[in-house]
Amino acid sequence: MIVYQPNINQPTQELAAEVLKGMMEHPANIELVDNYRKMKRQMAEAEAGQAVEEFVNDVLALDDYKSWLAKELKKDERRKKKLIPTSDLERVKLYISQFKTSLPAIIPTIAHFIESIDRWGRTALWRVQQYGYLSGLAVVDGDHVPGVEERIQEWLQREDFKDLGIVWIFITPSGEGVKVVFKAREEWGNLQDNAYTMAEKLGILDYADGQTKNSDHAHFIPKADDVKYIDWEALLTYENSAYEQKYGEAYRRGESEPTQPRWQELEHQRKEARKGTASTASTQPTATALPQAEKPVEFSQEDEAFINVLNEHYGPSLPPHTKHDRMQTETSHWLCYYNDNDAQKAIAMAKRLDWVKEWNPNPGEVEDLCQSAAKKKLMTRYPKALKELMDKAGINLEQATTTMKNVNPLSVLPFDRWCDQIESFFDVYPCLREVCEPHPRRLWPFLLFASASMMGTCMDLTYYYFYASESERTRLNYIIWGVGDPTSGKHSLERLMNLLLAPIIAEGEIADDSTNTWKESTDATGANKEKDIRPAIFNRLFGYRSSNSEFIRSMINCKEEVDGEMMGRHMVTVSSEKDLEMGRAGSWISKSNMILLSFHGEYDDQHYTNKQSVSGRFRVFWNMCETFTPPTLQKLINERSVNSGLDTRTATIPMGEDDFKMLPLRRKEDSKTAEYNETLKQWAYRLDQRRGELPIWPLVEHVHKWCDDRRAIAEFNDKDKADWLLIKRVPYYGISISAPYIDMKHWQERENTGTYTIDAQDLALCDLVLDIQYRTQIFWYYELHRLYYDNQLKDAAQQRRRTTKFQECFRLLPEEFTTEKFAQVFGYANNHAGQKSLQRLEDDKAIERTMRGHYKKLVSELPTI
Repeated sequence: MIVYQPNINQPTQELAAEVLKGMMEHPANIELVDNYRKMKRQMAEAEAGQAVEEFVNDVLALDDYKSWLAKELKKDERRKKKLIPTSDLERVKLYISQFKTSLPAIIPTIAHFIESIDRWGRTALWRVQQYGYLSGLAVVDGDHVPGVEERIQEWLQREDFKDLGIVWIFITPSGEGVKVVFKAREEWGNLQDNAYTMAEKLGILDYADGQTKNSDHAHFIPKADDVKYIDWEALLTYENSAYEQKYGEAYRRGESEPTQPRWQELEHQRKEARKGTASTASTQPTATALPQAEKPVEFSQEDEAFINVLNEHYGPSLPPHTKHDRMQTETSHWLCYYNDNDAQKAIAMAKRLDWVKEWNPNPGEVEDLCQSAAKKKLMTRYPKALKELMDKAGINLEQATTTMKNVNPLSVLPFDRWCDQIESFFDVYPCLREVCEPHPRRLWPFLLFASASMMGTCMDLTYYYFYASESERTRLNYIIWGVGDPTSGKHSLERLMNLLLAPIIAEGEIADDSTNTWKESTDATGANKEKDIRPAIFNRLFGYRSSNSEFIRSMINCKEEVDGEMMGRHMVTVSSEKDLEMGRAGSWISKSNMILLSFHGEYDDQHYTNKQSVSGRFRVFWNMCETFTPPTLQKLINERSVNSGLDTRTATIPMGEDDFKMLPLRRKEDSKTAEYNETLKQWAYRLDQRRGELPIWPLVEHVHKWCDDRRAIAEFNDKDKADWLLIKRVPYYGISISAPYIDMKHWQERENTGTYTIDAQDLALCDLVLDIQYRTQIFWYYELHRLYYDNQLKDAAQQRRRTTKFQECFRLLPEEFTTEKFAQVFGYANNHAGQKSLQRLEDDKAIERTMRGHYKKLVSELPTI
């Protein structure tokens, strides 16, 4: 049960179905809505064309305006507080708004009011929050929603639409907004919490009005034609007493603000944004003839040339159903690229395009789309199609980007802060000083990751339990890439490999000697005809000149039992110069699939007929640490391959910008490097003996919270899929990089007690790793993924726009039709020619026959897919 007001100044009454239908279908109310929309559109056009003064004069001459003004001035004489402004412009705005405020209004959030006394002493059921009792319904008020009709159709086609609890959807009297009435949920919070949560689920959070939070807020009724969905029974009879019991008293006390921290923060940000806008506006000089008009944008010769090229590219017009999508997915982004995300200039240029002038969009639609595009981070490269258009306009991109020539692209990464934090841990964590100090500071973030990967490979028979797979052992898996220019210090990887992988290298040398002896001693006379049994000694260190057969043979056979379960040993590849050309020589058959499987230790198998290959199913445990140049990274991860998932499995650490400083000159006897090297090698052998579960669950809880915090930010940022994708796998590295150093720090504690406790320093180290991994993932891959998702949306929009002639003809059919009408609409020569089509539509449950030669449509449109 809900209430309404026949007029905004009258007491409330209980709303019945026939009353609501009558109000929405009443000619007077329909005329009010139509006049309101017409006047608003004319006002917006006048503001856009800088013809406000002329528009105001035209309205002042209207008889209806003069009659309205006379009545309002008489009311003002009786009021203690004057409400009618003296400015003609403000009076015209008030005149336009009265078309809306003269409509009846409903209050869906209130089941009933109790009697109260108004300021004139009249007792009635007045619309006062203090005396209202909640119905259990909530309302999303979406203002200036672009493409509102298309959005509503998408909502209605959602599989979970019924689960959302929506009871009424209608377009507001302005024609630019949408109201969604739905069943509030206690777990979501109060009415405003519910409104924001539902708006987010519907994809209109940016347009959700936060000024309608009071429970007694009235909503003006729509025309019947603007009602897109209504559940009459639920709208008029639903009442949730539990919701009223939980939140009703707070509203009667006047507490209408959101209760959830997330939405409180959203409102705080919006409030600050409004303050900033107001302060900016207050400092802007305004012209007397054009109050609050924006300063005209001046275009250069290059700008004019670019506008002309765009007009040639698009032509004078576009198909009606493509205009909004084209502006949203392409034109607004191109203009923001061109103008370095200057939204106002992009808007001004958009309005100069011929097809936009012909489009006649809703007021504010172009502005909203361009401002939304301007919020996106610009890619380092111009889109190809845009670059071609700029070339055609004679715009030299090299000159256009001269301001960026002397900017180091790595400057966006806080290398100095990272290195300072690493240095602060030198005396806390064993081996960290020994790993980093002999090398330039700019390499330290990479060396932290590279050294941890090698230490983790030595202690590869340890495990922990991760929140993404609670019942399975999670191993220390690594794919570490160091990216640097030539002479950037990639050789530092060789030093770490020889020291930190010393136990694995020693085992490999024994295995190689045994294998070579076996090869020389065998008396096989042909391929695949060995007679001697091969020694069960396996290598774990593999370079690029290794066959898949040898690699998989070791992976299948290298196992050891730990805590009652067989655990496969990790293969390891370390290279300071990754070579992508080896595959062409046939020496290194592509292992790309096993690289992907190695990150989670997933299963693979091999079954060949030749005797040399080992058959079996195995889990891929393979750690990699490699360095290479940026062009090699571009070959590995690019627009075509970005959706493979390889990039998010890696830690791709830049090796820093060269600082043009010489390394210090030291004699051999003055250097501490030999001492450092011995320390690293000793720890490598100690870690090689490490077995069992790592007591690091507090670390898992810590990275889980970090991930959830970043997820909330990505969700707030219009559900940024690219950001969320890059966030998901960062916690793995937060643990796997910090775990070896933490384990060494607590070595003696574990020896004494059998376990150890994670402390604040350990969490700080983990935070540093998380920060490095997350920021570098954003640096290398965010724009590629954003482009990938944008292209998906563009493709989906193009899919939705495909409509066949058959579907269009079906849409033109009336709700009830005859075979003659069917043949006429579809263009059949006679009634008999369309019988097969009628039968097919009947079989598809699109129509049903009501009587001989008469049919009724069961759906309004045929599905496009």
